[in-house]
Amino acid sequence: MDTQALTRTARTCIAGFDSTAHRAIAAWRDGSERLGGFARARWDTAFEESKPQLSAETQRNASHARDVFARYYNQGVTLAADGAETAVETLVQAAGAAVDRADAWQQARA
Repeated sequence: MDTQALTRTARTCIAGFDSTAHRAIAAWRDGSERLGGFARARWDTAFEESKPQLSAETQRNASHARDVFARYYNQGVTLAADGAETAVETLVQAAGAAVDRADAWQQARA
């Protein structure tokens, strides 16, 4: 295998990793949003069932707690997915730079 073919293969593998990783992160983000939706629906159902037994203050507190938990959950999902995307982009850039350097070094030797 000549160096040009090796360079092309490495770049193809890096591009494949990049697109696959971003698709996996997007799928994880979608799944997390779905899971959050299921949790919200379950909370709402349980809250409606127990609402007659709760005081007005407890109802307000429970409603506020739901909003706070949902906000923290969404922030956590966003932070984790954004961090994963940044890690993938950094890795792809580093791998691309390594391939470019190896290619330039090989051409300088020839």
